[in-house]
Amino acid sequence: MIESINPKFVKKSRFQNKISSNITQCLTCERQCKIPLGKTGHCKTRINHNGEILTIVYGCIPAKSINPIEKKPLYHFFPGSSAVTVGTFGCNFDCFWCQNHNISHPMLPFIDNIKNQSSYYSPEMLIKEAIENNCHGTSISFNEPTLLFEYSLEVFKLAKKAGLYNTYVSNGYMTEEVLRTLVKHGLDAINIDIKGDPNMVKKHCGADVEKVWRNAKLAKELGVHVEITTLLIEDYNSNVEIIQEIANKITTELGESTPFHISRFFPQYKSIEHGIDKPTNLKILYNAYEIVKNCGLKYVYVGNISSNKYSHTTCPNCLKLVIKRSTFSVEELNVDTKGNCNYCGYHICEM
Repeated sequence: MIESINPKFVKKSRFQNKISSNITQCLTCERQCKIPLGKTGHCKTRINHNGEILTIVYGCIPAKSINPIEKKPLYHFFPGSSAVTVGTFGCNFDCFWCQNHNISHPMLPFIDNIKNQSSYYSPEMLIKEAIENNCHGTSISFNEPTLLFEYSLEVFKLAKKAGLYNTYVSNGYMTEEVLRTLVKHGLDAINIDIKGDPNMVKKHCGADVEKVWRNAKLAKELGVHVEITTLLIEDYNSNVEIIQEIANKITTELGESTPFHISRFFPQYKSIEHGIDKPTNLKILYNAYEIVKNCGLKYVYVGNISSNKYSHTTCPNCLKLVIKRSTFSVEELNVDTKGNCNYCGYHICEM
C-alpha cells in the first residue's frame, strides 16, 4: 500500500507506542488506535508499516484557500486579518452531518484519494504563499487538523520566523501531549467544535466530549486564544438543557469572555439518512442565543445565517459597537493596537 504513495507524504508519526511485534498504538488523538501491521487507524491517515506508525498525508493538501480569520470562525483574534488555510483527507470523528465530507470521508477508497493528490505542498510553499498574498497567518482546517500534526509543527516553526500567527479549527480530540507540542511550536489560536452533550457525541461521533473540554481548558491555560463553536442540529443538540450545559461549561471552565459561536446546520453528507432534510429552524437559533446570553457569556454569535445582527461585537463595559461585521468581513474596528475598546479601554480581542 505505502509503496504506491508519494514518498514525500510519508513521515514517521511523532507519538506512538509499540505494543507487540504485530501491533503499534497511535498516540496522536484520543482514539489511541492499536493498529495491526499493514493496517490504518480510524482516521485512515496513519498506517502501521513494519511496526512503525507513519502518517501518509504529510503535505498532501487537497483543500487550500486564503480566508478571512472570521470564517474560522475566530472573531476575537486579529479581526480583519487573513490566513492561508489548508486541509487534508480523513477524520477521527464519524459525524453524519459533516460539512466537509468530500475530503473528511471521501467516496473513493481512501488510499486512492491520496494517490490522486500526487502533488506535494511543502510547509515552505505554504509560508511563501502566505507572504506573497499579504496574509497574517496560517490555519489548518477543512478536515480535522490534528491529522496534519507533524506537518503543522514545521508550518508553525516557519510561520513564527516570518512573523505570522498559527491557528487550528478542530474537534479538539488530540492527546494532551500533542496539544502541548502544538503550543510549544507556535499554536496561537484554536476554534474548538463542541458537538453536543456526552450522549450525543458518544453516539454520533464515537468520542468522549469530556476530553474535548479538557483540551479546551488546557489550551486556554497554555495561553492559546480559544473560541467555541456548536453546530445546532434540531432534535439532536438543540434542546434547552444541552444548550445551557454547553454555555455553563464555557463560563465556568473557560471564562465568560470566551467567544461562543452558535452555527446553523444545513443538511450534508448522511443527514437525509437520519431524517434531517431541512436547515435548523431560525427560531431555535435565536432562542439558543438568548439562553446563552442569560448564562453570562459576554460574546455570543449566530453563524450561517443571512442577518449580520448576530455577528457584531459590543463592548461588555461601555456597550458601544466595537466590531461591525458583514458576512466574513470587518466593516468597523473600534479597538486600539492592543485590542482594547477605543471608547473605554476594555480589552476586546487579540491583536
